[in-house]
Amino acid sequence: MEGSIFDFHARVIVDYRDFIQSFIQIGDERAREFIEKALVQEEKLWPEPLIQLSPAYAKAANVDELAARGLIHPETAQIFRTKDGVPFRLYQHQVEAIERAAQGKSFVVTSGTGSGKSFCFFIPIIDAVLRAPELKCPVALIVYPMNALANSQLATLEELKKNYESRTGRAFPVRFARYTGETPEEERQKIRREPPHILLTNYIMAELLLVRPEDRNLFAPAKEKMPFYLVFDELHTYRGRQGADVAMLVRRIKARLKRDPVIHIGTSATMVAHREATARERCKAVSAFASKFFACEISPENVIEETLKTTTIGGLPGREEVKQAIQEELPEDLDLFLRHPLVRWVEYALGIEEEEGGRLRRRIPRTISDAAGELAALSGY
Repeated sequence: MEGSIFDFHARVIVDYRDFIQSFIQIGDERAREFIEKALVQEEKLWPEPLIQLSPAYAKAANVDELAARGLIHPETAQIFRTKDGVPFRLYQHQVEAIERAAQGKSFVVTSGTGSGKSFCFFIPIIDAVLRAPELKCPVALIVYPMNALANSQLATLEELKKNYESRTGRAFPVRFARYTGETPEEERQKIRREPPHILLTNYIMAELLLVRPEDRNLFAPAKEKMPFYLVFDELHTYRGRQGADVAMLVRRIKARLKRDPVIHIGTSATMVAHREATARERCKAVSAFASKFFACEISPENVIEETLKTTTIGGLPGREEVKQAIQEELPEDLDLFLRHPLVRWVEYALGIEEEEGGRLRRRIPRTISDAAGELAALSGY
């Protein structure tokens, strides 16, 4: 097929528009003009595509440094490494989450897709198990809205286990299992006989685990006094009637467990009040939602947002810089490329922006024509 991806997109839109209009036969002239304006001029059914760059996250300490601070057990640091033994360097929001958990505080993490939100709870949970190796009962229940997410997180734990055992020659010290509708009966029986430290499930199965006689022991009160981690991933999905139902499930789980303390953890990629909200307002909105959902006070100070950083060097370029740079070829040298005014403009126009206090936040997606119009006005082309 000849032409660019933009040509292909235009042809698809034309075909789709012709298909839609073939079903519209309006006799009233005024109504027909109104519909044609909405479809052809305003493009209500096929709006222009949006574009957004995924920003970079600020990195903080690695797991060895956290172990040296006493924030995590040294063996925890041995688990969270690459297959070559290199310690994971964590993002700022991950370190903040681990600090909250070490203080016994419930918290919510709101950060973008691919920012490692699972480590915000896996590291504290595995650390808790390593500090009480004799523990036989579950330490954490992690609830997902979809089986696909539970399966993905199970694969993460299996990879950690595989790398740890191949590097150290020791058995992985943490038991974990997935219990969903996809779990074979043989695995279910094993889970009942030998309850794992970490149980991954979905909210529908969590409901069934509470009421089925053969599974009730999984939520039996523990003799040992230690924190229980109740984690809900993708917290923003629990809204409306479904959200109310799952919030009631949370209360029944806690009533059955009779564990103290319970550390409530929520993670989400999108939980924003409104676009113009300040960081404080965003945290207050998330705090109010999470506190109601978990039936536990989670203060705004314990809502952890992503901390972004720039990838380019030099900040937002000025008009003259862009006007001159747009006529130049992009350099092949990486350092020069990251300093190039046009590259810097792209990062700020499509990826990040400064908010009150100088903190960076991700830009909302925008249309290509909007971004191109801004660049044209800035460069004079």
